[in-house]
Amino acid sequence: MRHAQLREGDILARRYILRQPLGAGGMSVVWRAWDSTLERTVAVKVLDGPIASDGGQRDRIKREARAAARIEHPNAIGVYDYGETVTPRGRIAAYVVMQLLDGASLAARLEGGPLPWPEAVAVAATVADVLHAAHRRGVVHRDVTPENVMLTTDGVRLLDFGIAADIGQREEAMTFGTPPYVAPERLVGAPASGATDVYALGVLLFEMLTGAPPYPAGTWEELERALAAERRPALTVPGLPAGVASVCLRSLSRDPSRRPTAAEAATILGAGTSAPLARRRAWLAVPVVVALAAVLAVLLLRDDDPVQPPGGNAAPAPSVSILVSFVPAPTDGPGATSPAGGRPSSRPSTQPSGGPGASPAVSGSQTPQAAGKAVLDIVDRRAQTGEIRSDVALDIRNQVNNLLSGGADLARRVDELRHNLSDRTRDHAISDAAYQELDAAVVNFGRALTA
Repeated sequence: MRHAQLREGDILARRYILRQPLGAGGMSVVWRAWDSTLERTVAVKVLDGPIASDGGQRDRIKREARAAARIEHPNAIGVYDYGETVTPRGRIAAYVVMQLLDGASLAARLEGGPLPWPEAVAVAATVADVLHAAHRRGVVHRDVTPENVMLTTDGVRLLDFGIAADIGQREEAMTFGTPPYVAPERLVGAPASGATDVYALGVLLFEMLTGAPPYPAGTWEELERALAAERRPALTVPGLPAGVASVCLRSLSRDPSRRPTAAEAATILGAGTSAPLARRRAWLAVPVVVALAAVLAVLLLRDDDPVQPPGGNAAPAPSVSILVSFVPAPTDGPGATSPAGGRPSSRPSTQPSGGPGASPAVSGSQTPQAAGKAVLDIVDRRAQTGEIRSDVALDIRNQVNNLLSGGADLARRVDELRHNLSDRTRDHAISDAAYQELDAAVVNFGRALTA
């Protein structure tokens, strides 16, 4: 980017240490950064250019932060901070600090073609629920596109409220957004309403089901011509529930009053995914049943061993060790219960654990990549069972990935990671059992990095 004012290692507001750029668009750059106050990895979107010629971008970044902060929903991007500061090169920079997500965009997922309909409907149901939460707070997103939907390790997230508007706000002289997802009424300057987001939701669902938007267009002129042709999109997907197809096509109606609300769409789409999810849970339960049967069989065989006479010198019966592995069933949201039991009351030790709870993948002879992967595997497994809070799991993943990318002071950074684990355990964000296993794996990771 021309006139870029920020570099790796720069510090914003005496707090956010910029690590690496993640993407750029317009006059802003999104950085992976370290929040030295709260000791966590974050994303920082910075207006990276002269303020005098930003064309109102500073106000838009501020509106984006305020709009996203108003949304109270676990699947909306989390906004932590907004500010304006002087950069190390003496210019003013506006920035917004957001949750750093671990995953890929829906746009990247769609490069491989349409999604299986249960997956497409589940993604759309989540996006619809976030839009419902936004509309309740008077916010219209206005840019619901595959690029702004993230498929993360913690579920679907709706991003980028950069062109959000208040309900009733008039369209600017220039229309913002991505043409195929822009509702027809926005082209004629109609005030912002929840119906415009629902239209984009319909386009998004149609594209996930078929592989292409109903009215492909690269420019506003192409979109106007496509809409003027009055061609009704057809939706024929084998197995797709009729109610889901209906809500998708209703969302694409030219008349905003004929579209469902985001709340209605979320309810119908959520009901459309319940049966496949139930079947998925049933299949996930099969390995557990098989494993339990294997354990019972071994126990029955051991019951047939002859009883040793008192004081006998016979060799002891050989012990049998069984490794049971299964995939935990997915949870369905904040109301789901965790299979993890209560946390031990004892305070965790800061020393590495070599006890029976340690990961079998921990080994002193691993490469840094293998040792790092062992840590990440533990994080993923323990996060799935609720023993590591999702935001803390993301922070740990980011710290491990930063260590794998190399750099100076590896031993010190590993020590910082261990202190972070200890602090998060005291905060009850990590269970004691998960901490013991993780700390042992991180110690091994540190040895591999510094060998």
